[in-house]
Amino acid sequence: MYRRIKTYLYLLLIIIASSCRSGGGESQPTTEAEKPVSRGSFSYNIGAMVDIHTFDHYTRNMQRGFGFYVGPHTIVTNLDLVQGAYRVRFAPTGTQQFFNVNGYTAYSLEKNLVLLNVQRTNNNYLEAVDPISQTDTLYTLLRPQSQLMVQRAAVNKTSAKDSAEYFILHAGLDNGRPAFFDDHGLAGIVQTITEDDDTKQQVVLRGSSINKMLADQHESRPVIDLSRKSNRVYPSHTTIRGFRIVTDMGNIEIKLYDETPNYRDNFIRLVTDQYYDNLLIHRVLRGFLIQTGAADTREATAGEVVGWQGPGYTIPMDIVPGKFHKRGAIAASKLPHASNPRDESDGSQFYIVAGRRFGETELNELEMRYGITYTEEQRHIYGTIGGAPHLDNQYTVFGEVTSGMDVVDKISLVETRRGDRPKEDIWMKRIEIIYR
Repeated sequence: MYRRIKTYLYLLLIIIASSCRSGGGESQPTTEAEKPVSRGSFSYNIGAMVDIHTFDHYTRNMQRGFGFYVGPHTIVTNLDLVQGAYRVRFAPTGTQQFFNVNGYTAYSLEKNLVLLNVQRTNNNYLEAVDPISQTDTLYTLLRPQSQLMVQRAAVNKTSAKDSAEYFILHAGLDNGRPAFFDDHGLAGIVQTITEDDDTKQQVVLRGSSINKMLADQHESRPVIDLSRKSNRVYPSHTTIRGFRIVTDMGNIEIKLYDETPNYRDNFIRLVTDQYYDNLLIHRVLRGFLIQTGAADTREATAGEVVGWQGPGYTIPMDIVPGKFHKRGAIAASKLPHASNPRDESDGSQFYIVAGRRFGETELNELEMRYGITYTEEQRHIYGTIGGAPHLDNQYTVFGEVTSGMDVVDKISLVETRRGDRPKEDIWMKRIEIIYR
């Protein structure tokens, strides 16, 4: 009897196995099309995200933001985060392990995007995908204090602008973070755009724009090269007669030299971009010079030591024979050699010489001290009009005052506090272009 039961059980197992091979197992896909597509996960997606820190030429902190890997050595982020930076570093989200950015390989002013080439290899990168159903919400990820958190935002609608497609968000997410569909696929990058009525709108730029940039990359170039990228059409120097510096204490009119074209054109760009609007004249040396052009003075509080922030880039010095520190000269500021080993000029700060007259004996002593030889023209001007001869050959002189030296003198005599900042704030309201 026992042997007969074993035989029946053996036959029953054979029948069940045969049934599974022929018609059962409907839950197992039999073709590639039926297999589920992996579009990511919370843990995978967070591994591609990074925190980005930017620095100026003097290694001072500028901005902090976010980005994410879209290739083993490629990070995408918003262009306005890194534009103007001299150096960029990043750390995987939730860590303090920093790595250097080598340069950029593609950028788009219209889409506010840039691709960064980085040292650290990460095969945990994201690839943009299309949604497989209607998109009602998108999410991004946070990792404060090693805890993985999900942040969601409702999608109001989709929109197209300047050949780019966007998801318009109901609530805000952090700019630069990746946004994901509910199935964890990459939807795009979070941005803030300006609408036609000048209102700000939080959006997600669709991943198709990232994919296009990935296909159009070039060799890596220094990040500082992005500083002067612009779609704006700037006026030609041939149409400009001069500039009017409008201050609390009166107007100063100046002209720039064609012999220093890099400084001339850079000044035109900054004025056109209204960079100089509402900055302090932050440094005054009594009867000697006045200085302005530091971006950190725009929001300066009373008593704060300012004058450390430029546009993020420097300009190589350009000492032109015959352009010297006479009274009314305009020259580019720079930091001392210890903080500025390449001995380059700040990209925006400049000073105007008030100066004084120098006698022959003083000029002879300065020649011996600094190893320079003053021309007859220089000796005549320094002896009759005045200036600052001890600064010659050390700073780039790129212009001069044509009207308003009485205003320069008045400002140069105000009382100052620590850091040579005037006790009473003196504002440079704006700089206007005077056309021919």
